[in-house]
Amino acid sequence: MVIDVQDELLYASQIKSAAVLLQRFLIWLFVIILYDVFVYYIYFKNFSFSFNLWFATTSIICTISWLLIKSILVSPYHNVFNLDALCQFICLIIGCSFGFGIFTLQHYVLIDTPDITSTHLLILSSILICLVSISALTYLTSRFRYFLFLFIPATIPCLFYKFLSVSPLSHYYQFSFNFILIFILLAGYITHKLHHKLGLITFERSKLLLQAKQQTFDNNQLQNKLKHEIEKSIHIKNELLLNNQLLEQKVKERTYDIKQINDRLENHQANLAFAHETAGINSWLWNIEKRTIEIFDTKNKILFNHIDEYHLQIDSLIHPDDLENYQHLMRQHLRGRTERFEAKYRIKRNDQWCWIQDTGKVIARHPISFKPIRMVGIHRDIQKEKSDQEQLKLAANVFEQVAQGVFVLDNNLCYLEVNPYFEKLIGYHQSDLLGKHLFDITVNNKKEIIEEHFDITKKLVAEREYDAELQIEFLTGKHLTLWLHINAITDEKNKIINYVGIITDLTERRKQEQRVSYLENYDLLTDLPNRFYFNLQLHHYLTDPNNILQNLAVIRINIDRFRSFNEFASTQAGDILLQKIAQRLRQACPDALLISYLNNDDYAMIYNYGQNKKTIHQTAKSILKAFESPFMIHNNEHFISISIGIALYPEHGRQVDTLNSHAEQALAEAKSLGGNTAYLYSNKNARLIQQNINLEGDLRQALKNKELLVYYQPKICTQTEKIYGFEALIRWQHPKLGLITPDLFLPIAEESSLITEIGRFVLFETCKQIRIWQDLNFDYLRVSVNIVAQQIHRGELIQDIDQALNMYKISGDMLELEITESSLIAKSDNVLNLLQQIKQRHISISLDDFGTGYSSLAYLTNYPIDTLKIDKIFISKIEQEKDQAIVSAIIAMGKAMGMSVIAEGVETIEQINFLKKHGCHILQGYYYSKPLTAQECLDYLTKFKLASVYRV
Repeated sequence: MVIDVQDELLYASQIKSAAVLLQRFLIWLFVIILYDVFVYYIYFKNFSFSFNLWFATTSIICTISWLLIKSILVSPYHNVFNLDALCQFICLIIGCSFGFGIFTLQHYVLIDTPDITSTHLLILSSILICLVSISALTYLTSRFRYFLFLFIPATIPCLFYKFLSVSPLSHYYQFSFNFILIFILLAGYITHKLHHKLGLITFERSKLLLQAKQQTFDNNQLQNKLKHEIEKSIHIKNELLLNNQLLEQKVKERTYDIKQINDRLENHQANLAFAHETAGINSWLWNIEKRTIEIFDTKNKILFNHIDEYHLQIDSLIHPDDLENYQHLMRQHLRGRTERFEAKYRIKRNDQWCWIQDTGKVIARHPISFKPIRMVGIHRDIQKEKSDQEQLKLAANVFEQVAQGVFVLDNNLCYLEVNPYFEKLIGYHQSDLLGKHLFDITVNNKKEIIEEHFDITKKLVAEREYDAELQIEFLTGKHLTLWLHINAITDEKNKIINYVGIITDLTERRKQEQRVSYLENYDLLTDLPNRFYFNLQLHHYLTDPNNILQNLAVIRINIDRFRSFNEFASTQAGDILLQKIAQRLRQACPDALLISYLNNDDYAMIYNYGQNKKTIHQTAKSILKAFESPFMIHNNEHFISISIGIALYPEHGRQVDTLNSHAEQALAEAKSLGGNTAYLYSNKNARLIQQNINLEGDLRQALKNKELLVYYQPKICTQTEKIYGFEALIRWQHPKLGLITPDLFLPIAEESSLITEIGRFVLFETCKQIRIWQDLNFDYLRVSVNIVAQQIHRGELIQDIDQALNMYKISGDMLELEITESSLIAKSDNVLNLLQQIKQRHISISLDDFGTGYSSLAYLTNYPIDTLKIDKIFISKIEQEKDQAIVSAIIAMGKAMGMSVIAEGVETIEQINFLKKHGCHILQGYYYSKPLTAQECLDYLTKFKLASVYRV
């Protein structure tokens, strides 16, 4: 039976292979027919209907046969026997067709083509039959029957015409043709046998392959079965082991081996202790029936082991606010109303309340009464969690409540979150901001704004921080001055993940600063620049290297008999007069560089007179002429005259203080002439020059001859009425003129380097005197020395200070340096560095004559100043309300900034009472003492010697 199946498979395989070869043979037949037709028409031009008909019919038969075989092979369900029969039939039809073709060539073509010979016909027939036979040998010999069905019908016409041919070549042709036919037939048979053997071998090989695949499949099946059996065996073994373990466990449970239970409990206790210690958990076991409780710490050490002891402390341990809730939750659970007991409450630990989380559960109840028998639980310290929650809550509350705009951006600078103040400040709701770029909410319609935003973004990405003040216009229409600060937030790989920004609204502050700046630089009454702004601008004109102004005039203007006018017409009328004078000065001098109101009845003007001095004289005359018209005040006419003093730059000085001083001297000369006049300063009018003294030469000799003396004026503490220290004051003991005060020779010294030599002399003499006083046990006296601008800017002051301190071996805190406001204007960075070096030596710094110079608040904040010294001009007029306001304001400001305040020029008890009332720290003036020589100071100190001396 198996052999029959194999034969059928072999048969089917051979038929399919033969059918495929037959398809290829049909294709070659079509090519052979075309070739024979081609040869015919090459040699014979006559058209042969019979030959063409045969060609067409045979081509159609080949095509139909090829399509039939193809359709059967393509079909998945076909009968091999039917295919074999079809192939045999096709071979027979094709053989008959070719036999008919030979017949057509031998009979009909000869009629259609008279010029063709028998030889030609034999050649055409031979070509056709040979090519067909060779192709049949190639493709049809796998099935010898196919070959015979084709070969025999195709050769019959040739055999028939062989006997009828009378051509001289017939014998040769007959012999050759017979040989060829026999050869082809034998070749077909031999080829068939070879095909048969090859088919058997191929079939055997296929069968072996199938057997190998089957064996492989069977092996896999066996392996899977074996694996399944092994797994089943393992499973059975595991079940047996499990059952064995269960049996052993049951035996252990039944035998209740105390040792094994103790070991297991010990291991469990160790694991539990480790877990509790790691998690910070304390456990407890409450035996309600036996009324015992065990509380364990993180190391499973018993803290309490008796219920009474625990209850005695529970009320005192739990915070009173949490006790009621704790008891309520515990009762609810013991009564079975909750699945577990959970509570958070505070307990006292080391006299502090700490939060814990307590969790427990009843694990055993009475089977009948359902009363709880045992309860277990754990409690955990959650103080840190509570603190963290409070911190987070505080941070969130700060984020929501802080009076600054806070915003969070992603790494692309797009808004993620903003706080309410930010929304309120810029006028946008958070939902309108989310996803927008940082500057999408601002006006970006100008090139400079776009460039500014680009620079900010570039700097922020590069430096990961941005901090600056900006003027921003938002799309909501708001114009704000903001301080913008943005920081980048990075992850552990230093990659930017967010940006956090804070904006502070400076709009109102800047408006206030503008108001303060106006108040600082302008007089409210006259709306003119004040003394500070006047001196600042004058300094600018004198020092600006780009200034094209070569000749300036400082004009001082004073109202004649203004005090009498105030007494006669009232203070209110005086204020109106000051305003009207300011207006008239503006009208009279429209070309003035600056018109300023200094104080009281004083005005000042800066004027550019060019190269012609006559211009300044004409200006002075025009000012005087403008005041010839009366002033209408309260419907009354008042004729007011003025006095004018003029100093020229650079002829009369190159420094601010010098020009102001000379202009004031010229004003004094004009006043001395009766007023209503203008006076130009002249060096010939100086008092010392009138006495034919060459001050500069005499001063140089005075330094060599030791004619300069240092006097000391005491400073008194207002709190203790005790000596605080002294101020060193220079005097000149001229051999001819006697004692000369510094206001007569210091202005000349300031125009040369002599002022530095004089300052150095005072510094060394003062340090020497401090050393003498310390040797006499006056250890706590601080002496102040005046330092002028030239000393500060020449760069030798620090060297002189160090040399003096080292020479006389005194500490820096015994010394105080008094500087004027004008010294702080130029080279502010160098001045700041110098003052810091002075402070490093513990030397106190005092700002002298505060209120008469620039009086800039910037100096008080930018420079390390310890003391403010109120000028005597304000003290002398302290009975006036304006001066009282100025003095009290200076004292309050100094105290608010942590500075000492000294008032100089104190002469009356009323002045002292006012200054004490407002908290002035130190007083200096003739009320206490005039400037004293060193010996007079020793007598003064002996008289007022104290156990301690006041220090501010």
